[in-house]
Amino acid sequence: MLGKYNKAKEEGKNHSVVFAVDFAASLGLTPVVMEQGQELHFSTSAVCRPGLFLAGYEKFFAATRVIVFGSAEMSFAMSLEKSVLVERLDKMCSLGVPCIVIARGIKPTPEFIAAAKKHAVPLFTTTEITGKIGSEITDYITAALSEEITVHGVLVDVAGMGVLLKGVSGIGKSEVALELVHRGHRLVADDSVIIKNSNGILIGRAPDMIRHMLEIRGVGIINVERMFGSVAVRVNKSVDAVFELVTWEQGKTYERIGSETLTEEILGVTLPKLEIPVKAGRNLFVVIEAAVASLRLKQMGYSAPDELEARLKSSN
Repeated sequence: MLGKYNKAKEEGKNHSVVFAVDFAASLGLTPVVMEQGQELHFSTSAVCRPGLFLAGYEKFFAATRVIVFGSAEMSFAMSLEKSVLVERLDKMCSLGVPCIVIARGIKPTPEFIAAAKKHAVPLFTTTEITGKIGSEITDYITAALSEEITVHGVLVDVAGMGVLLKGVSGIGKSEVALELVHRGHRLVADDSVIIKNSNGILIGRAPDMIRHMLEIRGVGIINVERMFGSVAVRVNKSVDAVFELVTWEQGKTYERIGSETLTEEILGVTLPKLEIPVKAGRNLFVVIEAAVASLRLKQMGYSAPDELEARLKSSN
């Protein structure tokens, strides 16, 4: 379970801040110690199980990570003398750990609560097993730390490929998206596309305010989900290719063989790119469907230009 997160602010590429209440709600955690409006600062998605620290080995303690106590760590903590446990927990919390999560429904002892309150460290419990909640926390923070930009364009799921349609305002991106939806494909975002780099994969979505909406000049705003049903929309989709719609210019040479490979880089990820000329009478919807199929074949190792070249050579 990834859960939604709410960024309070962002300080640099590898630092994110979320509200503790949102963190708890998204992961199904029960707050034991948490101040109103408290923020959690994350710089890494890894979690720390503090067995070595409790044993007194502090050299490589990862104080920037969320601290997760499982049954093993809690059992060891309870085996320590009370004074030792108080000292270790106080030291741990004084190092500025983002928060502490105790798994498996284990209730924190007064020593845990006192140390958390003293140093204003949020303390949560969960009934989840340790490994599962650790994985969920990692996924949540990874999403929070991911780079994100907003681009002008339309994102459509065309036969399973996330196609980002770009082009100058008024060239017809939204109209193309509407026809693609009518042909059975799915709208993700119109006009503004929020793109996030999640572990090298670009994920696009629409701003909440205009999700599932399309602006069609001469008609106005339409709700694609209401008109065509939930099968016609997606909340998010990987961005797999960029198709730029360009105005057809008389006399300009456009790609006719398909041997030239264009690319566009977004958030450090290189995507295949096609420039599709737009002019009256050209069926862009069928062209885009064919372009997606062609890219799929290239990804599978087939190239029509290479086959044509081989045929020409064999005919000589």
